[in-house]
Order: sequence, then structure tokens, then C-alpha cells
Amino acid sequence: MMQTGAVAEAPASFAPRLQPRAARLQILVADDQHDVIEAVRLLLESDGLTTIGATSPAQALDIARTQIVHAALLDLNFEHGRTNGEQGLDLVGRLHQLDPMLPITVMTAWSSIGLAREAMRRGAKDFVEKPFDDARLIATLRSQAELGQALRRVAELEAQLAAAATSDGSAPVSFEVMRLREAEGQLVRGAMQRARGNVSRAARALGLSRSALYRRLERHGLTTSGEPIR
Repeated sequence: MMQTGAVAEAPASFAPRLQPRAARLQILVADDQHDVIEAVRLLLESDGLTTIGATSPAQALDIARTQIVHAALLDLNFEHGRTNGEQGLDLVGRLHQLDPMLPITVMTAWSSIGLAREAMRRGAKDFVEKPFDDARLIATLRSQAELGQALRRVAELEAQLAAAATSDGSAPVSFEVMRLREAEGQLVRGAMQRARGNVSRAARALGLSRSALYRRLERHGLTTSGEPIR
């Protein structure tokens, strides 16, 4: 079972956490069981994704601070006998606080709707159950990592536009700005298509509030272009 949850829009003063380009998308996999990490590593490497394993919340946070991470897959229980998910939920919140644009997917064999909703509330974007479907897990982590990269580029664009704004509020339009605006438009359009025109669902997938997504739809003329907005 997989669900998509909302991630609060970053405040206007939020500066995107810039990351150097990596040759391959890198996924942080945090689980106290080495065999689970190894199984996920083999699975993801078959699709060209690199994994960085962590067996504790502290190690996962250290990796997120010091290495390039494009997405994270987190277990919700790290100590034998503890099944309430609180350790993993705390890790979700701390990772989201460290990097609000990091796409986080949580996994657990002790799943419940309430636990999934709490993970989403703290910053996770997806929720999967163990044992997971291999193809679906690969597709989820790849799409989340690529979406995270795209959102970072959009945030960089908005930061550039704000910095370049003239005193009357306008901003010079360069070829690079035009290219990035086009990329943002494609990102928003794709999210709306995947959500079949449902603004709330598309906003959750992009990690935006409804109002923020509406502004982007208006910016790219998508509210009057025949998109089935609900």
C-alpha cells in the first residue's frame, strides 16, 4: 500500500540547500537490519540507483548532513521489540527539518493508516509496507529523487529571480531564467497530469500548498489552457 501525503511549503525566506551534481541518483536507506539494506541496494542498483545504508537514526542524520542524498527510504522501527514507529517518525521530522526538499518514503511491517498519516504530517511523501513490491519501490524512489531535484532547481530559480529583482519589482529575463521557467512549467504540468487535474493531489506531490500551486498554474497559463482543475 502506498499513499501520498502533504509536505508544508517552505517559508519565503527558505534558501534552497544546494547540492553538487552526482553521477547517479543516491538513495539513503535506513533500517536496523543489514539484510534489508542489502536487498534494497541490490534492487536499486539493478535500475542504476546508488544506495547509502544507515543502521540507526544517528547514522542516517550524519549521512544526510555530509553526503549527497537525493531521496530517503526509512524504516520506522530501529530497536528490537519497539513497534510504535516513534523512532522512525522522529527521524522523518529531523531529516525534513534538516532538508525540507529531501523526498522521504517510510516503510514498515507494522503499518496503520494513523502511522502513515503521522509520517506524512512530519514530512514524508510516501509510505510502503514490507514486504514491498520491487517494481513499485524502484519507480517510487526514482520518481521522488527526480522530483526532488526538479524542486531544487525551481527553488534556485525563484531565489535568482528575487535576487535579480530591480527596485520596481521587475527582474531581467535571461536565457537561463527562461529555460528554468520552462522547466518549472513542465514540472507543474506533469504533476497536474499525474493527479488528473486534482490541485490538492498535485500540490501534495510537489510539496506545495494549494495556494502556491495555484500561483504557479497562473504563472504558466495552465488555469485557462483546458487543464481539468478541481
